[in-house]
Amino acid sequence: MTSGTVFANRKLPFKKIIMAIWEEITAAKGMAALHLSRKLNVQYKTAYVLLHKLREAVGLRRGAIKLQGTVQLDGKYVGGVLRKANKKEERKDGRKKENQNGKRLCVLALREANRHAPDRTLTRVIMDENGKDAWAAVAKHVDPKALLIADEHKAYDDLIGLVQLTRVNHSLQYQEDDGTNSNVIESFFSRVEKAYKGINHRFSTKYLDWYMAMLSWKEDTRYMGLRVGFHAELSRFFHREVSHL
Repeated sequence: MTSGTVFANRKLPFKKIIMAIWEEITAAKGMAALHLSRKLNVQYKTAYVLLHKLREAVGLRRGAIKLQGTVQLDGKYVGGVLRKANKKEERKDGRKKENQNGKRLCVLALREANRHAPDRTLTRVIMDENGKDAWAAVAKHVDPKALLIADEHKAYDDLIGLVQLTRVNHSLQYQEDDGTNSNVIESFFSRVEKAYKGINHRFSTKYLDWYMAMLSWKEDTRYMGLRVGFHAELSRFFHREVSHL
């Protein structure tokens, strides 16, 4: 049953694989490998690889996503900040590039914000917020007739003409007078922040794209019943190609 899927050449009993899928799907902010290893009574490395296979399979769904209607765009930087010094006068501004350890990456996220319809989220991991990567993501995954909402970051200036673009100037206000805001995408980044600080404590930069893919799926299915979500993802996991891990 697992031949040709992400679970090909498995050594774990099939029952434990099903248990791992259930534990990951029902965890609102994700499942830590150490926690899963204790639940399944397996080694940490086994749980770590198993979770990444699930994230990899979920990440493959993004290739066919085409966002429509109202779409919000924003970026969030993850990792790369050095530990702060003990004394206040010796502390450095971690937002500056010279005070980082070179492992800081940007998560570029696109999320639908349509009423009376399930919102979908798409993420891409890039080096920094720039017009080239933003253009590529929007051109590939956003319908040309969609309304795109972004903040005042200069990287999004290049999107003018690609789609209908509306800006929110966060330096002045969080919401424009007509109600235009980026609250939906900020809600997703809130989940990312909680998963980072409360569950995983650290995201591997090598697999950051897969972490974000799983958190995106959790955001999209948060109102879906567990039974429906479990069967939907079970089918997804067993219809994917062999894992690259």
